[in-house]
Amino acid sequence: MKDIYYFFIGMIFLLTSCKETTTNTTEVHDNLNAPVTANVTNSFTYTINAKQFSINSTNELNFISDSLVIALSATLFSAGQAIVVVSDSANKIVFSDTVKSDKTIAIAHLKSTTPKHCSIEITNLTAQFTFALVGQ
Repeated sequence: MKDIYYFFIGMIFLLTSCKETTTNTTEVHDNLNAPVTANVTNSFTYTINAKQFSINSTNELNFISDSLVIALSATLFSAGQAIVVVSDSANKIVFSDTVKSDKTIAIAHLKSTTPKHCSIEITNLTAQFTFALVGQ
């Protein structure tokens, strides 16, 4: 009888002393300065969580539509700038903007020529920045 008693006490001790340690926190700084680009037919998105980040990015676009929706957002801005230029096959500017502070722009039903290039020039930017271009 004592053996069963000690067995149960031992099992309770083992089971209660086992502890699983898990960490469910995501480190925001792990995603710093890693631009994410999605570039498919009639859609282009560029997003980055930047900290003193600089890059010149030129992307060839594959748009069929000349009716566009544009969204640009810069939040938690503290330094630098971002210049976005969208142009057509003749290098005519379809959309252009410079970000030097927190900013949100949304343009729907923009009629223009079909976009062919997107240039994004980022200089010492510290902000969360997103640019999206969608054909309707």
